Amino acid sequence: MDDYSIFIGRQPILSRSGDIYAYELLYRNSEENYFPDINPEQATISLLINTFLSVGIDQVTSGARSFINFSGELLAQDVFMSLNPDQVVIEILEDVEITPALLHRLRMFKEAGFTLALDDFILQEQYVTYSQLFELVDIIKVDFMQTSIVEKHRITSFLKKYPSIILLAEKIETEADYQLALKSGYDLFQGYFFAKPDIIKSAEIPSNTLIHMQIIDYFQKDSQSINQLSDLIMRDVSISYKLLRFINSLAFDIPRQISSIKQAIMMIGLRDTKKWLQVLMLHDLGKDLKDGRVKALIELSLRRARACELLAKYKGKANKDEYFLTGMFSLIDAVMRRKWEDILPLLSLSDIIIDTLNGRRTEITPYLQLIKAVESFDWEQVEQLSGELAIPKKELSSIFLQAMRWSQGIEEEMD
Repeated sequence: MDDYSIFIGRQPILSRSGDIYAYELLYRNSEENYFPDINPEQATISLLINTFLSVGIDQVTSGARSFINFSGELLAQDVFMSLNPDQVVIEILEDVEITPALLHRLRMFKEAGFTLALDDFILQEQYVTYSQLFELVDIIKVDFMQTSIVEKHRITSFLKKYPSIILLAEKIETEADYQLALKSGYDLFQGYFFAKPDIIKSAEIPSNTLIHMQIIDYFQKDSQSINQLSDLIMRDVSISYKLLRFINSLAFDIPRQISSIKQAIMMIGLRDTKKWLQVLMLHDLGKDLKDGRVKALIELSLRRARACELLAKYKGKANKDEYFLTGMFSLIDAVMRRKWEDILPLLSLSDIIIDTLNGRRTEITPYLQLIKAVESFDWEQVEQLSGELAIPKKELSSIFLQAMRWSQGIEEEMD
C-alpha cells in the first residue's frame, strides 16, 4: 500500500456561524503533515489528479467547495477550465504577477462561474496599478500570523472600496486572533485554532510507463484518430479509470452511461482528452511498478478485459466494449483496496457493467465466471460454463493465449 498511496491534506474554512464553508486542499506525499519540497505547479497538478481523478472530490470534501492554489503558469492553461466551478475556488498565489494577460484569464474563469480568491494578501504597488483585479476577486485571504496590526488595518481600509469582497482570516492561532478578525469584519476563518489539516489517504492505481511513452509518441503524429488513442488507453487500467473519473467529476453536462473508452473520448472531445492526458503524462511518467501484488492485479485485469472482449467477439456480441470494461474493472476493488459501493459511484459506466460488477446476474456474468474458473484452474466449472456458452475448448485456449500476449504488450493491435 505504501508504494501506491495518495495523500491529500484538508483544512476546513469556517463561516461566522461556525459551519464549514469550504476546505483548503493541500498537496502531501506522505502522512507527515507538511508541504514537501516540490515545484508548486507539480504540486497543484498532483493534487488535482489525486482529488478529482483518483479519490473523488465528494470523498474528499463531502460536498463542500475546495480552495486550490494556482500559480500564474497554471492559470494560463485552458485545461483547468474543465473543472467544476461549483466545486473549486481558484486561489491565486501571492507571488503571481498581475498583468493584462492574467486579468484576461481571470475574466474567463469568472465568466465560467469560478470563485476567485487572493492568497496571503498584502498591499502591493501592482494592486494599485491593476485595480480592475478587485472587480473580479471574490475572496481575499489575510495571514493573521505574518501580517502586522498596521498592515491589517491598511487592508481593511483599502477594501472598503470593494464591499462585495469577502475577507478570510487564515492562520488563526488563538482566541484573541479570532475575536480580532470578527471585529474587523472578516466572514471566513481558517487556522489551527479551529483545526489542523487532516490527511486523507487512499490507494493509487499504478500506470504503465510504456503506454505513456506510446501516447506521447501518438501526440507527435500528424494524423491522429480516436481509434488509435482509445486502443492505447485500453491498455492502461490507471488511465482508463481516470478518464471515467474525469467525466464523472468535472464540468460535463453529459449522460452518465459509458460503454466504451472510445465513447468516453468522443463525449469529452479528442482535443480536451489530449490536454488532460498530457497533464497525466507529466504527473505519472517515471513511476515504477514496485509492488508485486499490484503489478500482478493490473496485468490480470488487462488479461480479463481482453479475454472478455474476445469471448464476446467470438459469440457475435454487439457490445464487446462493455465486456472489455467489465473485465478491466473486475479487480479494481482489490487494486484500490476500497469497497465496491465506494468505487462504482465514481465511474460513469453503463448499467450492465455496474450490475455485473455488483454481482447481479447479467448476460456478461457467465463469461466473467468462465474466465475466473480458468484462472483458478477450476476445470469442472470450466467444463460446465464452456458447454453452456457453446465455446469449444480449443477456442477458449486460443482466446486466453491471445489475452495473455496482449496484456503483456506482445500483441500490438486491438481487433
